[in-house]
Amino acid sequence: MIANVSSIHETDNHGQALLDEVVQVFTDLLVAGGATVPMIKVAMQSSVERSSQEYDSETFTVLGSLLRDCMEVMCTWRRDLEFTDSVGGPSSLQMSSPTHSFEGLCRKANCRQHATTILRALVDFGAVSIDSGGNIRSETPTFILGRASSGGRLATDALLKHLEGFLQCVARNVRSVSGEGKPRFERACTVTVATELEPIFDQLVRRRGQEFIDSLDEWLERHARCDSPTDRYVELGAGAYYVDFGERQGRKRL
Repeated sequence: MIANVSSIHETDNHGQALLDEVVQVFTDLLVAGGATVPMIKVAMQSSVERSSQEYDSETFTVLGSLLRDCMEVMCTWRRDLEFTDSVGGPSSLQMSSPTHSFEGLCRKANCRQHATTILRALVDFGAVSIDSGGNIRSETPTFILGRASSGGRLATDALLKHLEGFLQCVARNVRSVSGEGKPRFERACTVTVATELEPIFDQLVRRRGQEFIDSLDEWLERHARCDSPTDRYVELGAGAYYVDFGERQGRKRL
């Protein structure tokens, strides 16, 4: 997640600006990788035509500060002892109660949006559930994207920022080879293994990846409160992601 600071992209037309930036960086990388401009045009046109047959949306889904509030709520829910259960997981909460409540959780997370608005978004994205007794339960360790396949919306602005952040890091490192700027940390690994090991690896990535992101996010949150002596600020973050290229034919490595 990103520390709770104002984004440079929060303008009236930030959706189109974000999309322009992502496509530009991606195109630059394709050209740097040897693809010709005609090849890129054909590939993009074909991709757009195929996608338009499946999705017919005229709306750009923007969450802005609501997205940050949702992320802060989910993180506070896991980290603050006031809202964790006996085994260290997020406690089941009522919307309002004399002791621990979802409204109290939102206050503790310093949310800007009303608690009912945040809850509605979290339910819509599948991050939390509400049972018949009104108990609100956490369903995911954090809040990033919705479950499009089950009807949840995608936070288009957040999705583009994740793509842009990753692509910019790759592009910067490609340019650094010729001496243009200092490279940033970027690592990935893939190996062909038995299909039966996939669930084990999935859990390993979830656990280690969440620990990695949590440690960086806590650092960013602490320092987000520090004023710059030069009155200059920069939006920083880091990401971790799972790679799956699908089933491969062949034997394991000897």
